[in-house]
Amino acid sequence: MGWLTRTPTRVLGEAAPRALGRVAQVILLATLLVTSLTLLAAPVSASSGFGALTADAVYGRQMTFRVTLGSTPERLELLLRFGGDDNTFVAPVRPAGGAATYVWDAAQQYVTPNTRITYRWRATSAGIVSLSPEGTLVYADNRPGLDWHSTQLGEATVHWYGGAEAQAREFGALAASGARSAEGLLGHDLAGPVDIFVYDSRADFFGALGPGAREWTGAATFPNIRTIFMWLGGGPPSYLRTAVVHEVTHVVFYDATNNPYHDPARWLNEGLARWSERQSADQERRIVASETSQGLFSFEALTGQFPIGERGSSLSYAEGATMVDMIARQYGRGAIARIATAYRTGATDEEALRAGTGRAAADLYAAYFGQYGTAVPKPISPEPLLPAAAGGRGSTNAQPPAPTASPSPTAPRPVADPISWALLLAVGMGGAALVSGALWLRRRAGRRGAP
Repeated sequence: MGWLTRTPTRVLGEAAPRALGRVAQVILLATLLVTSLTLLAAPVSASSGFGALTADAVYGRQMTFRVTLGSTPERLELLLRFGGDDNTFVAPVRPAGGAATYVWDAAQQYVTPNTRITYRWRATSAGIVSLSPEGTLVYADNRPGLDWHSTQLGEATVHWYGGAEAQAREFGALAASGARSAEGLLGHDLAGPVDIFVYDSRADFFGALGPGAREWTGAATFPNIRTIFMWLGGGPPSYLRTAVVHEVTHVVFYDATNNPYHDPARWLNEGLARWSERQSADQERRIVASETSQGLFSFEALTGQFPIGERGSSLSYAEGATMVDMIARQYGRGAIARIATAYRTGATDEEALRAGTGRAAADLYAAYFGQYGTAVPKPISPEPLLPAAAGGRGSTNAQPPAPTASPSPTAPRPVADPISWALLLAVGMGGAALVSGALWLRRRAGRRGAP
């Protein structure tokens, strides 16, 4: 402890100024750091701000988005997200007179009715971005003559016009029952309410479905916006009743299998919905058996869109329903829920089927076709497009033309992210000045305290 008693008596005259110099340096550096972080993190507006946001739509014609501006930015864009889609549509807009308007041509770019559209404006000046608050617009089917009425029945809200109230209420009750059954089978609850729109005329119905609808459609579902469209003239009452159950099963299936990677196999989605109509596939089994002589489809060929023709479409639905029935009978209904759970975690078709049944997909397919006394269908190899070259099959080194692609829209960033070079330069120069001042104070304090 002797070294403590021999501390120099000049401690306040020598060590204190040096200590104060170090303290000053630390304080100044800390101030610089805090100031820099504050400048970097502070929201910086590219303009004096956004005013009122408004949006309206006339179905089948246009959607109009408007905003008032405090000043004119260098660049202005409208950001649109449709329904449950995570992608963002970015449209450049030219402001005029302290305001801006963007018109979506709905006659040329079809949007499904009842789609909820989220929108916001993005202004950019000097590399600094400012975002408006979000707004929403529901793209309603407000064509003349469609005087909609609505009522909520459990998880379903039914909408009708004219004298279709009785049928609409029946559809709502059937949808509620069908949803409960599908929830039990898939082991997953509906993620939200469902809207059912009941159309009286063919023109009204197909006007809602858009240009891509097939002429034989009597009901349609858009699970991503949780909407079902029914046409009263689509078939007899018995068909319409089973169609409601079929369509609401699609919505539950969407919720039970939804993942960011890929859609489940189409044969499973449609097959489960068809099977759910009667909880069996006896009718579909007869269809498959009658078509074996002409050849069946491989399940790998039914993962995307079904064939358009009457035979191809009917057989595709039948194969899907009978495969679902085989899985439910041989591996228990719990296998369907396990398959759905696997899809929800991002499994491939093969991985999901193995998770549900414990068997490889190839084995399931072989067992399925074996029931009908036929082998697994083999893929058909396409013929070469070019004449055979000498000594071999036709070939070419030329690359096929790439599809036309649009740039991926950029998701909006927070206001604090974009920083201009001028701001960074100012922060850097200010920091250098503060550091130089801190070093000068330290040297001066050291000279004053020297013996």
